[in-house]
Amino acid sequence: MKKINSVLLPGEFFKTDFLEKIEKLKSTEVDTLYLFDHGKNPAGNDLEVYELIDGIYKLYEVINDQISLGVCVLNINARPLQELYNEYIYKLLEIKNLKLGIGTGDDKFEKRPNFSNDIEKIINEVVDSNLFRKNNISLFIGGHSEKKLNLIKKYSIGINQWMGTKKSFEEKESIFAQIDNPKGNLSLCLKADNPIFFDSELNYEYIYILKDSNREIFFETIDNIFR
Repeated sequence: MKKINSVLLPGEFFKTDFLEKIEKLKSTEVDTLYLFDHGKNPAGNDLEVYELIDGIYKLYEVINDQISLGVCVLNINARPLQELYNEYIYKLLEIKNLKLGIGTGDDKFEKRPNFSNDIEKIINEVVDSNLFRKNNISLFIGGHSEKKLNLIKKYSIGINQWMGTKKSFEEKESIFAQIDNPKGNLSLCLKADNPIFFDSELNYEYIYILKDSNREIFFETIDNIFR
């Protein structure tokens, strides 16, 4: 069974050698290029970080539909609801074949406002929108709470695990396996330089977390993933 290999691009990805890195990725069988949603670079406060929508547009201009784009994940609580829809969700739904991940956020990397938006209401409106169907959008959620696991089943969407334990992944896998025609993938984020894989009968998506680095290290990392 062929693996689904994707990458999560680091905060300073666009700072230097952006086009050369894109050409390197184009030469591989990468499935999706993901961007994260952070106001600060998780690797350090002294490092730059892309803004999510700006980054998606930059990628879209040079990818030319050759590689899918994705968000892992959009923090639905970091912005007022109307701003969330107008400046993020509606714009992302315009991107064909986008893989949209949404989550409720935590304070692991940075302290952000919490507007306590209703994740189920957002899921329902996204999957019910014309753009979701027209542009072949995929939807998944991040997290492991009982509420989120129930939402996977109710709306037949995908689920992502950020590293974590095999036991936690197996719980998600058992739920996902019961879904007919899911609207998103089962996926696992793992460190590109030290990936820990979990055995599975399902063809889940590997999302390799890339570190900020120079071009040479970036190329070497990509070669190791797709060798």
